[in-house]
Amino acid sequence: MKEEADDFMHDVLRAILGPNWNLFANGGVTTGQRYELQQAVPASNGEVALKSAAGFAVGLGGGVDVLLRTGFRVSYTYASRSMNFRTNNGNGSEALDINDVGTLKSNTIALEVMRYMLPSGAAITPYGTVGVQGTWWSLHEKSSLVTSNGATPFSINPLLSFGVQFKESKRWSVRLDATMGTGHNPFTGKTSFRSLEQGQTIDEPTSVARTDFRVAAVYHFGRPPMPKVPSVPAVLTHQ
Repeated sequence: MKEEADDFMHDVLRAILGPNWNLFANGGVTTGQRYELQQAVPASNGEVALKSAAGFAVGLGGGVDVLLRTGFRVSYTYASRSMNFRTNNGNGSEALDINDVGTLKSNTIALEVMRYMLPSGAAITPYGTVGVQGTWWSLHEKSSLVTSNGATPFSINPLLSFGVQFKESKRWSVRLDATMGTGHNPFTGKTSFRSLEQGQTIDEPTSVARTDFRVAAVYHFGRPPMPKVPSVPAVLTHQ
C-alpha cells in the first residue's frame, strides 16, 4: 500500500478489492445521560430527572486499509442501559429516586474513515476516525412511569473516535477506543417515548451526547506468504 493515493481508481479501489480487509468484535461500556428534567409534585420537593445508568455495548464490524495510514470501517453496535428517576436538588437527597423504571436499548450502524498516526501495520499506533451513524431506539417498560407509545425513534448523527491499535501479529490486533456522538433525544418529539410527568417539564433537550468505551479483537486478512524458491547452486563449467 502507498502512503498517499496518486491515482484514486488504481491505488484506493485496488486496495479495497485486495486482501487488506479485517473483521472485528468489540464490547464495552456506554455512558448514562439525562433525558428530561421535571418539577416535582408538590413543587417544594424540588426537581427530578429521568436518566439512564451506564450500560453495556457489544458489536461486530469489518474494515479495510486502503493506504498505509488510512482505512474505512463499518460496524453494528447493540447497547442497553437502565432508566431511573433521580432527585435533582443539588443537596445529595435521594427522596425522589425511583430505580429501574425501564430499559433503553439501541441498535446502531456506523460508517467511519480511519486515520492512523503510524502505518496501520505498526506494532502500536494511535488513530482517529470521523463518520456517521444511524440509531434505532427501543424501550422495554418495567413501570407505568415510562412508555414507548409503540414508537421506535431513529436518528442520524456524526461521530468521532479516538483510540490505539496494538498489532499482536500479522493476523491479530487489539483496539482500545472511545466513540463520541450526539443524537436526537428519544424522549423528545412527536414519535418519542414518554415519561409520566412528575410535574411541569423544565428541560427536555432535543439532543443527547453518547460515549462508548470499547475494546475490540481484530482479525486481519492478507495474502499467504509466497513459497520460497530453493536456491540453485552455481555450476562451474570448464572449457
